[in-house]
Amino acid sequence: MEIMVVHQEDSSIMRKTIVILMTLGSLCLLSCNNQKNISNENVLIQEEMITKDITFIPEGVCSQQIDISVINDTIRSVTFTKGCPGNTFAVAQLVEGMQIDDAIAKLEGITCKEKSTSCPDQLAKALKSMK
Repeated sequence: MEIMVVHQEDSSIMRKTIVILMTLGSLCLLSCNNQKNISNENVLIQEEMITKDITFIPEGVCSQQIDISVINDTIRSVTFTKGCPGNTFAVAQLVEGMQIDDAIAKLEGITCKEKSTSCPDQLAKALKSMK
């Protein structure tokens, strides 16, 4: 009889051990799957970011070049080469973070002195070319 009792106790311990191991294994699998999902979400977020960079040669103004970087239709940076340094720098700073369409709406049609265009107007044309 003692042998049977020892055997039953061993059997009970083994069952408990198996349940614990199965639970730990399930938790591990859940954890691994969650990490894969998080990793996949990061990949999707990175894939959705569309970066566009252009160099635009303006016409009829003092500036000779406009370099523009856009991420997902949001202006990241603008750099004018030549032109009126204070004004072009100010315009570049003001449009950073703006949506392309909003910047075009604000800048399009601005003239400089007797010219039919301006650096801001040329920036609007450059932005239109990126759409």
